[in-house]
Amino acid sequence: SDINCRFVNTAEGPDGALYVTDMYRGIIQDAPWLNPQARENIQNNGLDQNIRHGRIWRIRHRDFQPRSQEQLPSFNAEPTIALLRHLEHSSGWWRDTAQREILLRSDRESIVPHLAVLARFSDSPPGRLHALWTLEGMEKADEGLLSDLVLDRDARIRRAVVQIAEPRLAERGTFDAIARPLASDRDPAVAKQLILSLGLVATQTEMENDAFDLIQQICRNNATVPGVRFAATLSLWGKTDLPLISDLKNGKGFDPATVQAWAHSLGNWNRGLNFPEEMPDEEKKRITSGETIYFKSCLSCHGADGKGIDVPGTDMSLAPSLVDSARIRGNPDQLLPVFFQGLSGPIDGKTYQAGFMAPAHTLGITRDDRLSELLTYIRYVHGNGASSISHEAVTGARRKHADRTAPWTDEELDALK
Repeated sequence: SDINCRFVNTAEGPDGALYVTDMYRGIIQDAPWLNPQARENIQNNGLDQNIRHGRIWRIRHRDFQPRSQEQLPSFNAEPTIALLRHLEHSSGWWRDTAQREILLRSDRESIVPHLAVLARFSDSPPGRLHALWTLEGMEKADEGLLSDLVLDRDARIRRAVVQIAEPRLAERGTFDAIARPLASDRDPAVAKQLILSLGLVATQTEMENDAFDLIQQICRNNATVPGVRFAATLSLWGKTDLPLISDLKNGKGFDPATVQAWAHSLGNWNRGLNFPEEMPDEEKKRITSGETIYFKSCLSCHGADGKGIDVPGTDMSLAPSLVDSARIRGNPDQLLPVFFQGLSGPIDGKTYQAGFMAPAHTLGITRDDRLSELLTYIRYVHGNGASSISHEAVTGARRKHADRTAPWTDEELDALK
């Protein structure tokens, strides 16, 4: 009931007690997000005066006796091989600490075979999971191990297999060994993770047809699971020509409630893109693909309408409007560098809440052809139909500015020719 309590984290301690972090502070909100009424209420109640009173609560059940200092292991003093047993401990703190200590050891390579055995055969599911992630931390979670764990009886481990294999799913061997057998997995968390991971394969590699086929299979097996539906809405974004989408629209093979739920989610795809009849189909496809990338990577700052997300209680936006922007519709040579090194500082003399636009690669846009599709979409929709930007133009600009590491400023971009 104390308005100053600010519980921000809970964690198990080495002694088995529950530790709760309480900032115990009158106000923790950033000033720009406070409207005048909230600010007045804070001051009237003296909440702005309560600072530097943070505390940590140590909580235990009345029937539980916390472990004493003498009962705790000296993790940093134990041989590396001895740390393995802690990966199976009932305490999450012990498991996490042992895993971290192993990864910091200079002789960690010596226990790789033991970790592989633990990951495959431990009777403790958390023990198998920690052994697997410890191997991943060493970059030793090879395809043979992951292929074996595809059949693990614990869904948490099968899901971890997908997460660890994700960067390699674009390789045919890993795709067939990991993604294909797990496509029939009926655990919702595994299905959701596999759809999200395959969505990256589809947008970042040449295996998009295989990835989309598998996503459709997973969706048909888990059509009533909300998490699967939301993941598929993202990973299949705009793919209206897929058989799955056609069947959902026609109600073929799905009950009415499922069709209605999917219709609500897929309705987010229809944002009214219109093309002139004379526009080549290939250009339409590039713009549509760019739209998908925009809504995956740019929405949170620039908004669905491209006008920027307003900060409540202020006259600021998180990011500048793209609509009819001179930078967007202008010289591509002054626009492209932003996506390689980022942009900081005021724009057209105006400061924005975010203060910095991250480079494209930090948003998951690593391929030049995908970046050209994104820019083509932005210029077509928000730049008053400005000309498209080719894959070759993006590659050329990237090479031209390859030696630069610092973010650009508005003035520096204006000076480019």
